[in-house]
Amino acid sequence: MNKKVSMLDFKGRLRKEGLKATKPRMAVLRLLARSKRPESPRAIVEGVPDIDQATVYRMLKILEGARIIRRVDFGHTHAHYEILRDDDHHHLICISCGRSEDIHKCNADEMAAAVLRQSDHFSKIERHALEFYGLCNICAKKAV
Repeated sequence: MNKKVSMLDFKGRLRKEGLKATKPRMAVLRLLARSKRPESPRAIVEGVPDIDQATVYRMLKILEGARIIRRVDFGHTHAHYEILRDDDHHHLICISCGRSEDIHKCNADEMAAAVLRQSDHFSKIERHALEFYGLCNICAKKAV
């Protein structure tokens, strides 16, 4: 994660949402904050060994609902999660190996405005998810 977020920030965000800053929640948030890419639930379970899989899934749902983390669709059979940051970014994802990169400076605001102009029934967009799928350089070379 590029932008540093302190554990005190997480405690404040949790409390603001009416949630306790438990050790397991803080451990999951610490793991996601340190990660350079969105993590799968399996990676979270492996990275925080004191928490069982069912607890991790429940926790991810709660943290996503509280808008502290966000789900990222890598086109797999499972979701990935990352800390919800103030900067609007998207992902470029390799459909072969799963490598991902954050994409900044996307004209998503312009796209959102165009979507609203085309809509007959919506006047506001609260959030969006935009991911790009392709082949990384290494997988593209293997495909030739």
